[in-house]
Order: sequence, then C-alpha cells, then structure tokens
Amino acid sequence: MTYNKFAGSPTLLSVDLGRTSTKTCISDNPEKVVIIPANVAPMSVEQVRQGRFEGGAPLLDLWVEYHGRAYAIGHLAADFGAGLGRGQTSHAPMRTSRKVEDALVKIFACIGYFDLSGDLAISLGLPYLSQEQFDTEKRQLVAQLQAPHALSYRGRSLTVNITKVWVMPEGYGSFMWGLKIEDKKKQEGEAWADLANLHVAVIDIGHQTTDMLKVDKLHFARGTSRSEEFGMSQFYDQVAAQIKGANSEDLTLIEAVHQPKGKRFYRPRGEKPMDLDLILPRLREIFAKELWERVRQWLPSQVTDVIITGGGGGFFWDDFAPLLQEYGLTPHLANPTRTANALGQYVYGQVQLSKDKGA
Repeated sequence: MTYNKFAGSPTLLSVDLGRTSTKTCISDNPEKVVIIPANVAPMSVEQVRQGRFEGGAPLLDLWVEYHGRAYAIGHLAADFGAGLGRGQTSHAPMRTSRKVEDALVKIFACIGYFDLSGDLAISLGLPYLSQEQFDTEKRQLVAQLQAPHALSYRGRSLTVNITKVWVMPEGYGSFMWGLKIEDKKKQEGEAWADLANLHVAVIDIGHQTTDMLKVDKLHFARGTSRSEEFGMSQFYDQVAAQIKGANSEDLTLIEAVHQPKGKRFYRPRGEKPMDLDLILPRLREIFAKELWERVRQWLPSQVTDVIITGGGGGFFWDDFAPLLQEYGLTPHLANPTRTANALGQYVYGQVQLSKDKGA
C-alpha cells in the first residue's frame, strides 16, 4: 500500500532522527506522527527474543533484526540500560557519528511500525555542524540506506527497497512545514507571513544541538547557518543535578520536565518523588538567557522573521518570543513544535516526488 498521492511513486517515509526521540510519519497529518524514544541497544538475537509476550504494545516492546544482529529500540532498549547516546557526535569528517550509526536501525523500526514494504523514499535531517561534516554524513546515510533490505521487525519478516533518500539540515523541515501552514491559512482567508519572500531564521532547539538556519527567500544560506552542540541535554543535566539520585537521560525525568505546571513530578529510583515546579522556573530562566545569548550573537542582520521549533523551542517559547520582538523580529512558533520537522520533511519529499512525476 502506498501513502502518497503520486501513482507509481515509492511510499514516502519521513524520519526526524532526534536524540531524545525519533519522530516519523507517512502523511502530513500532525495527529498521525509517531514518536519513538531514541534509545538503541545492540543485542544478540537470542537476547531480544527472550521474554517476548504476544500482544505487547509495539512502541513499548520494539526490536529489529538485521544481518544476524538484533537491536532493542525505545522503551525496550531503555529497560536494558541503553541511554540516549548524547555527546557522541564526532567532528572528525571521516568518522561516523552515533546519530548516523543508529540511523539505519531507527529507520527500520519506523518501516516496521508502519508495516511498509516494496519501494520506499526516505526524507530526513542531520545537524549542520559544518558543510564538510554534513556532506560526509549525508553520503554515509545515503550509502547505508539506498539499497534493498531484508529485515525482521518484532519477529515479522519485511523486504524493502529504498530507492530515494533526501537529507536536509535539521530545522529545515520546520520551514517547509511553515510554508504548508501558510498556504492553508491563505486558502482559508487568514492573514499569514509570506515566508517564501522573507529573510527567515529557524531556531530548532533539540536535545543535543540548537540548529540555527537562515533561509533567504527560499534559499538555504549555507555560509551563515550552523548547529551548536548546546541544547536540552544540558538543561536536563542542570535539573538532574538538583535531585538526589536523578539521571539526566532518564526518559521519566525528561517527560516530567515537559508536563504542564502542577503535574511535574519525578521519582528517582529509591527516592521520594519531587515536584519539579520547585526548581524549574529558576533553572529555566537562567538557561533561557544563556541560550538566547548564543542565538542573539548569531542572528543575521537581514532576518525579519524567526521560526522557533523543536521540543526545546516549545519549552522556551514564552522566554524567546518577547526577546525576539524586543529586537524588532517577528516570532513564529512551529505547530506542533516537536514534530514540525518530520511533517515538513514529508512535505519536502512530496515536492521532490511531484517533480519526478512532472506535476
């Protein structure tokens, strides 16, 4: 079964390889985006099959077998002690970063979850730490992905042929999603920014990096855009440092931080639960100022509009919007912030497939 509208085209899958979670979709419906924790644990085939219970929830009991090896993913990997792999990005151009190493397994998990088969096209993103590293990792990803693959997902055999792979800088998907929302608003008669004819900055606050992109009237400004290895992981470190027995990579802690006020309770193993509302406001104010200082020093003078996106973008929106307005900039919050990149990457893939069909 194909999910995109171009007859004869491969099925289109978008995958946002976040460090906290993988966001994936096979349509541009925001309610259909699937979020899978980013933990990956290489295991033996025997290990991953042991203790399997029929009818288990896929997102809680997820594993993939490929080339004689097995990988637990998400909550199952966390159960076996796998962290989020932070701090493992390499700046050496010829080495492979942890994100690239894990990409194939995570994408296979997405393919299995959606029960896809046959010809596939993949649209995804990578940090833009430098043009050299982006190009190197892009080549590595395409080489890994663009081929036929036989795998097993939760014990079920699948065969896919990945024929097309598009890799864009992380954050660019949110710009594409903004264009999609803009078009929809205009059709409904609502006023909306004309992003295609503006100098736009995209600030994607992720787990391990904050991606700062400049898009000049649809043109990606390679020389100006960059990613910094500073993001929500450092904020979680600061939160965990205030709590006895806390682990900053604990999925339960991360989930608690993003709960609404009054529901932010976290209990480390062997300790009493703590109300994070007692510490978050002060930590958030301090961290927002440090993050803003990095963004402020980078913001190019031509920029008039700023799209804030990513899980951290939604978290710090109330801190950033007034600061942007103070500097004469028009802020836009990607909606939904956490999955806007995956949705926009899907839109980008649709555009490329339509070009292939001459539409």
